[in-house]
Amino acid sequence: MQSRSKQNAAVSEVVGEMLMIGIVLILVAVFSASLSNYLPSERSPTVTIRMSNDTTGNITLWHKGGDWVKADTMRVIVSDATNSVTKTYTIKSNPPFLAVPSAEAFDLGDNLTVDWGGPLDGNESVVLATDRAVIFSGRIEGGTP
Repeated sequence: MQSRSKQNAAVSEVVGEMLMIGIVLILVAVFSASLSNYLPSERSPTVTIRMSNDTTGNITLWHKGGDWVKADTMRVIVSDATNSVTKTYTIKSNPPFLAVPSAEAFDLGDNLTVDWGGPLDGNESVVLATDRAVIFSGRIEGGTP
């Protein structure tokens, strides 16, 4: 009779260990699922931009400080309110915007140049945007210099 009670004691210890392991695994899954809600979201880049234009209709955006941005995620949108014309430029568009010195990333000291296709009349607005945020918004005033 003693042997049977020893066998039952051993079985109950194994069952208890298995229950504890099961509870721990369930708790780990619950905590990992709930902790993912508290992770910070990806932030939008912050960039300081200076804009210039020339007499032929080229608009240049200069990176003066802040985060770098992948060039293939950027687009430059130029619109003329007077003539209701809007053009969007990307690294893959035709004509593309010219990224100097690199077409990979827009970083400190780099510039982007887009060709409006003619003289600027001074009512154009320029927006530099990524997939997630507008980085720069400005207006050309007074026409070409």
